[in-house]
Amino acid sequence: MEDKILNEEQTRIKRLEEIRAVKINPYPSSCLRQQTTAEARGMEQGSATIIDGRLVSKREMGKLCFCHIQDDSGRLQIAVSEKELGKDNYKFFVKNIDLGDFLQIDGEMFVTHKGEISVLAKKYTLISKSLLPLPEKFHGLSNIETRYRKRYLDLLANEEVMKIAKIRSLLVRELRNYFDKLGYYEVETPILQTLYGGANAKPFITHHNALDMQLYLRVAPELFLKRLIVGGFEKVYEVAKCFRNEGIDNNHNPEFTQIEGYCAYADYTNLMNLFEDLLPKLIQSAGLPLKFETSDGTVDFTPPYPRVTMREIIKKYAKIDIEDYPDQPSLYKQAIKLKVEDIDKNTGRGKLIDEIYKTFARPKIINPTFMTDHPIELSPLSKKKTDDPRYAERFQLVCVGGNELCNAFSELNDPLDQEARFKEQEKLRQLGDEEGMRYDEDYIEALKHGMPPTAGFGMGIDRLVKLLTNADNLKEVILFPTLKNQD
Repeated sequence: MEDKILNEEQTRIKRLEEIRAVKINPYPSSCLRQQTTAEARGMEQGSATIIDGRLVSKREMGKLCFCHIQDDSGRLQIAVSEKELGKDNYKFFVKNIDLGDFLQIDGEMFVTHKGEISVLAKKYTLISKSLLPLPEKFHGLSNIETRYRKRYLDLLANEEVMKIAKIRSLLVRELRNYFDKLGYYEVETPILQTLYGGANAKPFITHHNALDMQLYLRVAPELFLKRLIVGGFEKVYEVAKCFRNEGIDNNHNPEFTQIEGYCAYADYTNLMNLFEDLLPKLIQSAGLPLKFETSDGTVDFTPPYPRVTMREIIKKYAKIDIEDYPDQPSLYKQAIKLKVEDIDKNTGRGKLIDEIYKTFARPKIINPTFMTDHPIELSPLSKKKTDDPRYAERFQLVCVGGNELCNAFSELNDPLDQEARFKEQEKLRQLGDEEGMRYDEDYIEALKHGMPPTAGFGMGIDRLVKLLTNADNLKEVILFPTLKNQD
């Protein structure tokens, strides 16, 4: 295959030389386009048009050649004839214009005998010469590794990939519109941080040469966004690139995108109401159904969504009550009996609860469900419930195999409580928990200046798009996913 492509490239370079030999610039700096292919398709017969696009099919029939030009709006058939162009120009087109070349076509709209809307070319202009062929048979790119590594070919060859990319763009735009209309301000916070925080995650580490200091790629924008609430903003959000030094699988990529936001004078119940309003609007704005089939079953985003505590969910699926195991040693023994993986004798009680949930409950959840009131050990940045301080005012919106779409809290604004929890996280880190949060002294100082009651959320955009487009793998919805180096 590589030899075939190499031979094709050499052939096209020879054609390029022939094109230049007759004083044609194969890469002009400008071109003229009056209509897209979709706009031209709607014009009356006999109307003059100028369209631009990539040549994606070419069928020679003696002195007539039928082709298709493709642009972002679709495809349109082009009829190229010796009668219209003249013998030399037609011969040059047949010999030197290849699939993949970009052309400007000046022509006239007509309909063929078979009823296909077409353009009769009066003139053609080469506006970019391609030196490598398109994927075999144009729709033949199926090798997974090639698709992800050469996404530009994947977009050309697979219409569904382009569709997903456009849906993603639309969803992000609608997310911004939704929160802008609610009075949120979009802001930016640092990606390079001197101390990472805002999530239980292992960071990427880098070094700044001029300052001779270690820096971290952010794992979440949370602590900076809440500093803005302290500073006087009441509603803020960020569409944030985040980085976590974790494994890669169908639901995880080390580099991912989320929208994270904070609203003063609100709590986590307000955010549950907000997301029941947001998600149906978001889905319908992208032209997608609220109810659709997945490999795990039928999922329905029609609100309202059930609100169930984490304790109740674990009791239902793991058949244990976490309150029967109030300390780490007793819960660890039970987790071992349940054959929970990825734990050891130093694993904190909060993580043990989370691993039990992930093992037994998460795969069983299909329809959108607000899993509420996490144990406080799992929620170092969340307020304790007033009526039961063992649990946090927190929810995760989960669905279809337990995919977490949103994580939200009533934010902890007691600086002394936050300080104590940071110190507890540091103890867990010393015992080997690489995902434990760091003690952020500056953030504690910010809280000491006072932060109003605040609700905060984070929603993964990659996972949202994966779910709504029914994609099998997170890599399908990230245009350039992280991949292992080729040998």
